[in-house]
Amino acid sequence: MIHLYSGDGKGKTSIVTGMAMRMAGAGKEVIFAQFMKGNESSEIKIFSEIPRMTVLKVEKNFGFYKDMTESEKAEITGCHNEILRKIYNRIKESAGKNINRNLEPDLLVVMDEITYPCRWNLIDEMLLLQILRELPENVELAMTGRNPQDYMIECSDYWSDVEKRKHPYDRGIKARQGVEY
Repeated sequence: MIHLYSGDGKGKTSIVTGMAMRMAGAGKEVIFAQFMKGNESSEIKIFSEIPRMTVLKVEKNFGFYKDMTESEKAEITGCHNEILRKIYNRIKESAGKNINRNLEPDLLVVMDEITYPCRWNLIDEMLLLQILRELPENVELAMTGRNPQDYMIECSDYWSDVEKRKHPYDRGIKARQGVEY
């Protein structure tokens, strides 16, 4: 099954973080991939200590897209595509394993902030689309980000749009460690 959490509200990453913890707690494998996030976020620190949890992310902080040079955009595209190929290969390894009648997944793949590299052509969207269309029954996949592409919505089994009604950032309060990151 494919989950999509989009919108301008806070909590999309928190939702998939909760899913990842739940799957790991059930003794199942989790791949938690972060796109466009170069900084260390608090959830990533703890994920590295959890058995059967693999974190894939761009190690370098490229900053905001609008501030990137063309060479930085090419570099981050290469990093994103490497992460996507690792996900694709792991899903292919998992295909057909432990299929059961209850559609119980044994692998969760999280693609946090995946909509942004798609919007800015910083990822191989054909490979992403192939992953979405060929997802085996034993793999659960969750995506987050604002303004999802139409094919993400069409492929999803769950789609929640998180709407911001009020946020401290609107009053000038910056992101706080442990709460927003």
